[in-house]
Amino acid sequence: MYNKLKIFDSDAPALVKRKTRVAKRILTLRESLRQHFAESTSGEDRLESVRIATWNLREFGGGKCGGRDFEPLYFIAEVISHFDLVALQEIRGDLYEFNELMEILGPAWDYIATDVSDGDAGNGERMVYAWNSDRVRFRNIAGELTLAENEKIRAAFGERLKLENGAKLKLPAGTDLSGVYDAGLKKYSATHKKLRKDLEITLPDGSSLELPDGTQVVVTKGAKVVSPGRGEAEIDMPSPEVEGEQYRLRFPGGTFDDSMRQFARTPYLIAFQAGWLKLNLCTVHIYYGADDDPLKMEQRRAEIEALTEALADKADGEFKHDDKAFLGVLGDFNIVGRGHPTMQALENAGFIIPDELKQIPGSNVERDKAYDQIAFWKPKRRRGYARLEVLGANVFDFFEHVYTLDDEPLYEADNDTRFTYKNWRTYKMSDHLPMWIELKTDFGDEYLEEIG
Repeated sequence: MYNKLKIFDSDAPALVKRKTRVAKRILTLRESLRQHFAESTSGEDRLESVRIATWNLREFGGGKCGGRDFEPLYFIAEVISHFDLVALQEIRGDLYEFNELMEILGPAWDYIATDVSDGDAGNGERMVYAWNSDRVRFRNIAGELTLAENEKIRAAFGERLKLENGAKLKLPAGTDLSGVYDAGLKKYSATHKKLRKDLEITLPDGSSLELPDGTQVVVTKGAKVVSPGRGEAEIDMPSPEVEGEQYRLRFPGGTFDDSMRQFARTPYLIAFQAGWLKLNLCTVHIYYGADDDPLKMEQRRAEIEALTEALADKADGEFKHDDKAFLGVLGDFNIVGRGHPTMQALENAGFIIPDELKQIPGSNVERDKAYDQIAFWKPKRRRGYARLEVLGANVFDFFEHVYTLDDEPLYEADNDTRFTYKNWRTYKMSDHLPMWIELKTDFGDEYLEEIG
C-alpha cells in the first residue's frame, strides 16, 4: 500500500525529497528482488510453489535509534511482500510499529503472534508469523511449545537461588564486594542505567548461606538404613556438617529461579497449507549468551537439543495422524557455524537442513554466522502423494540496495552519534538477512496417479 508516499502540496520540501528517495529505492528493491529470485529458483510457476522466510527484525518496536518511521517500514514491507509466509523474531511487546508495517503490506496480509516472553532471557519479545492469505491458509492450529517436567533444561551455568524469603548470603568478616565491574548496560534515566544482563561476581572462600525457613534435609530413596520397628527408619546423621551423595536439601517452593528451565523465548508452532502442501512450522529464537562464554554456549546447545527432541516427539505422536503434513523448524538458532555443537544439536534428532541452504556461508549482515536456519524433520519420508521438493533457497542482502555504505552522508543528520553508521542502520532494517526457501505445492498429478 504505497499511498502514504503520495506527495501533497502541503508537504515540506524535506518530506517531498524523502518520499521521492523512498519511492526510487523501493523500485530498486523490487527489481533486485525479482532478479534475486530468478537467479535462486528453478523458475517454476509461482502458482505451484510457496516461498517461506525467516527474519530476525532487530529489536522491532523497541525504539532504539529513534525507532522505525515510514522509510525503513516501507523497505521492510517490500522485502516481506515477496514471500508468502514469514516467521519473524525479536518483535517487541509494543506492536505499534508492527501494525504500521502490516498496514503497508495491505489487507491480504494477516498475522498471529505470541504474548511477550517472561524473564530476562526472553528480552520482552514475541514470535510472529505473517502471511499472504491469498497464497497461504492458516489451518487453525497454534500453540507454544513447552517442555515436560522431566525434560526441562538445566541451566548450564548453574542453578540460581533467590536471596529472599529467609535465604541470606554471609560473607567472611571484612569482605566487601562493592566495586567497579565490566557490565552490559542500557539507559534507564538521565542519571542511571540498568544492567542489560546478569553481573556475576565470584564469592570468596569462606562464604556461607543461611537457609530459608522450611528447608528440609532429604535422605534419598534407596539409602540403606536400620529399621527399629515397622515403618520406622533409624537415621545416623553426620554432624555438625552433613554431606554425601545420599543427602539432599529440599527448599521451599519459589526458592530457585526457574526461568532457564524452559526456553528463553517460547517456540511457536503453527499449521499452514499452501496449495496441496501442508506444513506444521515451529519458529524459534534460541538463547544467545556470549560466544566466548562456554557455559552460555552450552545453554544454547541444550536449548536446541531440547527443542528438536520435543518436536520429534510431537511428529511421532500427535502429528502422526496428519499423514500428509511435514514438520519444519525455522528461526534464529544462534548457531555459530557448520560443525559446531550447536549445529549438531539441530541435526541430531532427525532434522535436516536442505542442501541449498547449507551452501550459504551466513545469514548475519557480515555473512559469517549460521544463526538463522530452516530445517525439516525426516524430509525424505513419503507422505502419500505429497513430498518436500525444494525449488530454491537463499538469503537476500537488502543492504546492497538500501542504507548502503555509500548512503552514509544521506543519513548523517538522523544517525545517533553513539552508534557507527554500520550499526545504526541495523536498527532501521536488521542485523540479520531474511533466509528463505521455496517449495513445490502442486501435487495434482501425483494425487491422480495414486488413484489411477
